[in-house]
Amino acid sequence: MPEPWRVLVADDDPEICTLIKTILKSGPYEMTICNDAESALVHIQRDEPFDIIICDFMLPGISGIDLIVQVRANDATAHVPIVMISGHNNYAMDARAKSAGANAFLNKPFTLTQLRSTVMALASRYRPLSAAEEAAIDAKLAPKPADAPPAAPPIDPRPTTKIIRVTSASPLSDPNNKPG
Repeated sequence: MPEPWRVLVADDDPEICTLIKTILKSGPYEMTICNDAESALVHIQRDEPFDIIICDFMLPGISGIDLIVQVRANDATAHVPIVMISGHNNYAMDARAKSAGANAFLNKPFTLTQLRSTVMALASRYRPLSAAEEAAIDAKLAPKPADAPPAAPPIDPRPTTKIIRVTSASPLSDPNNKPG
């Protein structure tokens, strides 16, 4: 059984937390959800190390930026990948998040593919998967036979000849156009 990546999510919006859990449930993730940065810091200090942190920009109490700064200041957690998410589509927020130490910035609403590929790319850089773990993920994400498109019929490499018969009740020559 593959060892799951440990993901800490810090977001005060329960719907976003549910969305993140839903998006990542098909992968090898063990999720810890916190509704503020303070409880996230407690989990970071107390629990086993996390493989990735996802945090909202605007959190009650300590902001997401402050959370990132504190994670980066601690030698034990400085290398953990961080994805910052925000409902405010603003280049300045993206730049602030990255200058504080975020590895990626996603605007809400993000797509299933955006979140899953960002988390997988960052987590695998931090703790690469074994070949068995990758195979297990591929098998889980592979389309089911009912979802697969029908296979194209095989192409016969032999040349084919078609015979076309033309029948007509009318003569092939024009009676008004007589040789002559």
